[in-house]
Amino acid sequence: MAFTGETAEPRAITPPTARRNALKTRADWDAARAACEADPGAYHGKIAAQTLHWFDEQLGANGAWLTLDNISGQWTGWDAQTLELVTAPHGADWRPWTRALDDDEAPWYRWFTDARTNAAFNEVDRHVLAGHGSEAAFIVEGDRWDQSRDNGRGAPVVSYPISRKALLVDVAKAALALRALGLQTGDRIALNLPNIPAQIAWTEAAKRLGILYTPVFGGFSDKTLADRIHDAGARVVITADGGWRNAQIIPFKAAYTDPALDQYISAERAVLVVRDALAQLGLDASLAEQIARGAADAVAGEITVERRDAMRGVGRALLALTETGALDAADASRVRTAVARALVDAGSAVERVVVVRYTGQADVPWRGGRDMWEDELLVPASQQLLDAARSFGYDVADEAALRALPDRDVVRIVWSLVPPVAVDSEFPLFFIYTSGSTGKPKGVVHVHGGWTAGVAHTMSVSFDAQPGDVMYVVADPGWITGQSYMISAALTTRVTSVLAEGAPVFPSAGRFASIIERYNVRIFKA
Repeated sequence: MAFTGETAEPRAITPPTARRNALKTRADWDAARAACEADPGAYHGKIAAQTLHWFDEQLGANGAWLTLDNISGQWTGWDAQTLELVTAPHGADWRPWTRALDDDEAPWYRWFTDARTNAAFNEVDRHVLAGHGSEAAFIVEGDRWDQSRDNGRGAPVVSYPISRKALLVDVAKAALALRALGLQTGDRIALNLPNIPAQIAWTEAAKRLGILYTPVFGGFSDKTLADRIHDAGARVVITADGGWRNAQIIPFKAAYTDPALDQYISAERAVLVVRDALAQLGLDASLAEQIARGAADAVAGEITVERRDAMRGVGRALLALTETGALDAADASRVRTAVARALVDAGSAVERVVVVRYTGQADVPWRGGRDMWEDELLVPASQQLLDAARSFGYDVADEAALRALPDRDVVRIVWSLVPPVAVDSEFPLFFIYTSGSTGKPKGVVHVHGGWTAGVAHTMSVSFDAQPGDVMYVVADPGWITGQSYMISAALTTRVTSVLAEGAPVFPSAGRFASIIERYNVRIFKA
């Protein structure tokens, strides 16, 4: 049916005047593009120098964290030991790297060769050092809704800010906990959590120590989670007893983590287990190889498999061998039983499962020796921080008193126990997976230097963001948008990020507008 009402000519909306974005006109854009094409290393190097702090180990007795001030042209920052403000004796053209863009093995490009930095320092510590510890790093909004609040308009049951200083303390506790688990720089973990503050603390703690992490969206299946855990080589998985979605509890550990670890093993390991079991039976080498090849063929192309998948291949090989008379029925039964027992006994390569106590469910499935509550790690970590504070002469009775100390004092206490690790610019930060057209996860690696500087720079050129803005990103940390903008770019550029749990359209599609209005959101990314 044709529309017969009044019509009006469409009119273009005049965009607001840019406050932060240096590319205000088409001419600005063309000039920037030409400069980038002429010398991409110099172009992006200047951005990275001004966007991040870099570790200069040659400055002072213990090194310093420096950034290039785009106004004065001086390299300024903080001494890594004393935390005193420093101005480096470097000229504006000095760079902490030996080569901005290494394209010798294109398309395997490397950025900022030999430079050192740390994503967590740039996202958390430096803002507290600069005196912005009381600012809200995140505004947390829970899933559950109370329609009686806000004069009957409705509001979340849970809503509160997390200051940058409080975030630093939480990150320090999580970092101490990771060390208590025996993890070191270069080790790997997996995160399978709802959109809650614990997700941020563990993420930043991993960054702080140079521990590689893979974030997995909480709505993925147990098989999908298993694939990502095993492909990333995670030693530890951090999950929760549950999360809220549409005012209902989703049992994360029971529904996702436990099945991922208990029902699946890596395909490679399954074949090795079969081979080891056959070797212990003393079979003829050629017969053992045919059986092992049957298991390998059955799981080919998979990252993780259920044990029965490998057993199907073993069973087919045994059937073929008995039909040709190479094995009798009794020997085939003996082989089948031994291999099945070996596969059942082959547990996950994951050493620990850390469980965030969030929804407080009464009955959570538990495996002794592997599973542990987050509290078991964070309570001792908190005590370590309090003891460190007292060793500096601060009279702190509890963690609240610690968080109330002046910004730089809190940094000093934290750094005495768990300073940020200065890693190579190209050091892997996290893996994130996509299925794409193949239906199998492909891990993309992002790094501490180029990736962090790049997404932070887009905050000005894409969103015209500046410190003090509030940004609401409809995403999950298991998606690259969540990692990039909900977390890293917002933190790096001192923008307050909204961390909203649950479905974005619960209790209604009006939740978007409600969040924007209640928190004075300036940037909405969906």
